[in-house]
Amino acid sequence: MRDYLLDIVKHTLPMNAFNQLRVDNSDNNTTISATENERQLVVQAKTHAPIPQFQGTFGIPNLNLLNTLLNIPEYDETAAINFELKEAAEEVIPFKLHFKNAAGDFENDFRLMSKKVIGDLEPLLALTAKFPVEFNPSVNSITRLKYQVSANPDEKTVQFDVSKGTVRVSVGDSSSHSGSFVFATGVDESSTYNFDVPSAFVLPALNMDGDKKIQIGEIGLKITVDSGLISYDYMIPMASK
Repeated sequence: MRDYLLDIVKHTLPMNAFNQLRVDNSDNNTTISATENERQLVVQAKTHAPIPQFQGTFGIPNLNLLNTLLNIPEYDETAAINFELKEAAEEVIPFKLHFKNAAGDFENDFRLMSKKVIGDLEPLLALTAKFPVEFNPSVNSITRLKYQVSANPDEKTVQFDVSKGTVRVSVGDSSSHSGSFVFATGVDESSTYNFDVPSAFVLPALNMDGDKKIQIGEIGLKITVDSGLISYDYMIPMASK
């Protein structure tokens, strides 16, 4: 379970956007979801196989604390991390993660959020938007995007322009300092889109470890990152400048 927890934290905490995560378990997989307060970012993730110890629906609060615990040397690969349940109102519910080092003399408890609480804070979203433009961004294109953002540090958004099978990215105001470059070619030639999305969410998503895919559609941008354990969809709706 430690590997899964580390993977989840590494692919959510750097977005600096989520106060808590919702976790739902089924026989086929485990899903993780969260929405940024202003709804400028949604993450929906799915494991390739169910996380063995997880049960039911619960919330993970305080990602900073969980990250701290997971990186304490006492809780290395030899430590035990147990998912614990408790009885409440005639049902058994997820309660906490119990950390114990190999020697058994160093312990921590990390409380989980109940299904009711996380259900109120993070209701499941049914996103049905279509994303007809799809491509795998090259390392070079991601690097060039970082260059353009760093050259225009006062700009909070990046513009994606899709036309005639080409994706062009622009940063800045054309009436002042600005930059642009061809991000991808050979995409769906019938699609035409032009929108801005927050660079504060685009760059962290593209910096994540894993195989990456970008999709563009009517609501904005979707970046998928597959870590090998979990596939994460970061949906970034178009923003107002």
